[in-house]
Amino acid sequence: MRKTLPVISTGIPSGASGGCSTPQPSPARPGIPRWRKRTLRIALVRHHDLCLNTRQITRVQKRAGVLPHLGLGYIHRALKSAGFHQVIQVDTPALGLDSEGLRKLLADFGPDLVGVSTTTPGLPGALEACQAAKTTGAKVILGGPHTEVYASENLVHDCIDYVGVGEGITIMQELAEALEQGENPEGIRGLVTREHDGGAAPMVNLEDVGWPVRDGLPTDSYYSIMAPRPFTTMISSRGCPFKCSFCFKQAVDKKSMYRSPEDVVGEMTELKERWGVKEIMFYDDVFTLHRGRVREICALIGDTGLKVRWEAPTRVDLVPEPLLKAMAGAGCVRLRFGIEHGDSGILQRMRKESDIQKIETAVTSAHEAGIKGFGYFIVGWLGETKEEFRRTVDLACRLPLDYASFYTATPLPGTPLHTESVAAGRIPADYWDKFVQGDFDSRIGYLVPDAQQRAQIAYRSFFLRRSMIKPLLGHMAVTGQWRHTLDGLRSLARSTSNTDRDF
Repeated sequence: MRKTLPVISTGIPSGASGGCSTPQPSPARPGIPRWRKRTLRIALVRHHDLCLNTRQITRVQKRAGVLPHLGLGYIHRALKSAGFHQVIQVDTPALGLDSEGLRKLLADFGPDLVGVSTTTPGLPGALEACQAAKTTGAKVILGGPHTEVYASENLVHDCIDYVGVGEGITIMQELAEALEQGENPEGIRGLVTREHDGGAAPMVNLEDVGWPVRDGLPTDSYYSIMAPRPFTTMISSRGCPFKCSFCFKQAVDKKSMYRSPEDVVGEMTELKERWGVKEIMFYDDVFTLHRGRVREICALIGDTGLKVRWEAPTRVDLVPEPLLKAMAGAGCVRLRFGIEHGDSGILQRMRKESDIQKIETAVTSAHEAGIKGFGYFIVGWLGETKEEFRRTVDLACRLPLDYASFYTATPLPGTPLHTESVAAGRIPADYWDKFVQGDFDSRIGYLVPDAQQRAQIAYRSFFLRRSMIKPLLGHMAVTGQWRHTLDGLRSLARSTSNTDRDF
């Protein structure tokens, strides 16, 4: 099993499990003129990812929204640029399709190649998609963050022909070209087969790829409980240099890449003018990592007169007051802060590189600048006491936050938290190994016995306060998300269960 990968991987050390010698660069292919219309039919699929190992309360997750899959959109753009025009994106959560509905759609399309993206917890749904794709006679490739840790292990499933590791944009394009020309695809960097391990494909600059393809997607079905419709997502940068112990990063995530302010604002303008988007969620790892670039984006938004709401994720140590004012003036309505916990000791164990004072200063400064705050928190941490948990709830309620999300600590494979949890005897060392092989019968253990109950308590303590009535009414009036918000609040008010089915 792959445990660690360098920033730009050229293969797995030969001593590592599942490894092989460093792959050589792919030989130059004869190539087909880009103006020629290629005939290969390709489907890019995201299937449902709600499963027993979600870190979020299922009732909350189901109402939080359905976001576009940007990765598939960028792969689609790269394929289209290479001359592959018979490409569709199939987003079953947005389309409301079950596995049988997906199978029928693919059968009608008749794909030659199907790419399925997944995370490790979402593997059950991804395998359903692969099985549906295989019934059409197509070649099937599995990709996404999951394959950075588990690559060849996925090939135990007969419905998977290839596994893509690293940059799917280049892997899919090269694989499609090889299949169309009748060539053996082995040797493609980042492609793993039953006979060959191609290491990991390196990151590409998204600005060189072009904007993700959105045509043909069920745009009316995408929404966020936080935003008015029409709504969408975009990405302005890639990568995160920080090393939080609960976060899994692909190799391509460990190197930062920034799109130019002109390219970012250009896409924002298209989303506003062509698609009528009212709010954009930036899906960067850390939007304000390069603060000078963010100031340039804000200035360009002002210069062009673009009027669109947007929100972004950041860290509490990367939002100085002058930057917050510039962002608010450029249309930023919300910042999503990775606060994580209210206990200083646990913050250190999480490797957050922040403290309570920084948290309070950042959230308060954003509030004073007119930007709403969304706080992410993790409860049920390894060894978390009830007093430490209570500090998290108290901090969330004390801060001028308009929204909060409380996740249960889940030791994902390839993370320090997983290593520590195994060492502490809280989870079996081979849980994820068996999970990848198809053992989906039981959830990975919580790190404290009442973790799920703590998440419920935290949600109810935060949202069912009297002081939240006015902000929630204002939120629903601005976004129009009355039904999803009220349904979520009713679920929290009625939820007293302490069973796995609520998580």
